[in-house]
Amino acid sequence: MGMDLDTLREVPRLLIEVGLKPVQGTRFQPTGFPNLGAATYQLADNTNTQMLLVESAQSMANRMEAVCWDESQKDWVQVLKGLPYISVVDENDELLTNSVLESHRINGSV
Repeated sequence: MGMDLDTLREVPRLLIEVGLKPVQGTRFQPTGFPNLGAATYQLADNTNTQMLLVESAQSMANRMEAVCWDESQKDWVQVLKGLPYISVVDENDELLTNSVLESHRINGSV
């Protein structure tokens, strides 16, 4: 049984409130900084509803990998040199991208 979404074609915004739970396991990662804690806020609707911003495991992996890559050297940072990864280069051997920098990784194939 499908939904008739025709009434939404001209709607500029749609607010959906839904309860969420992790699909795999029970772990989730709140957005935040070590010195500030989780990124929480209170709704501005006079309900005192506390909200929590959540990051995906993939987003956290992207952040970790970003500090592991030396952009100027186009290689791992010194302490990680030698770890395998897949590079994509052009006909002049110039780096186009690699499995560390791409948002869609070749998971576990290296």
